[in-house]
Amino acid sequence: MSLSRIQKIAIAFFIASLLPAYLIAHWRYDANMSSIQDKFEREHNLHLSTDKLLINCERNEKKENTAYDANHQICDQGQQTHELTSHAMSALAQQKARNSVWWYFNFFVSVSVFNLLGFAIYKGNIFLKREEA
Repeated sequence: MSLSRIQKIAIAFFIASLLPAYLIAHWRYDANMSSIQDKFEREHNLHLSTDKLLINCERNEKKENTAYDANHQICDQGQQTHELTSHAMSALAQQKARNSVWWYFNFFVSVSVFNLLGFAIYKGNIFLKREEA
């Protein structure tokens, strides 16, 4: 079985499109991972800060047991923030895991777009040659 000239060009174009698609997918992966990591660090810092607040609240609770003063309200808000940050950190950890799956999706889409663009140029070239004749 012998390939025609057009088939050889199509295979070469497909192989050549793999490198730019890989670079684009890797660039998107790095950008997403950087964004997720920045968000995770902010949430982690807030989580550590609320940890310190809750430790101080426990110490103050042992000294004076007043349920309706301003310190108690601050401690309740700190507890809520602590729970929200732990939830946000777990969601960001899941996003990190999904980001590797998105790398494959971005790679596939990039290869498809490059090859469809090449096919459109090929078909456009054939159409223009027919118009000239």
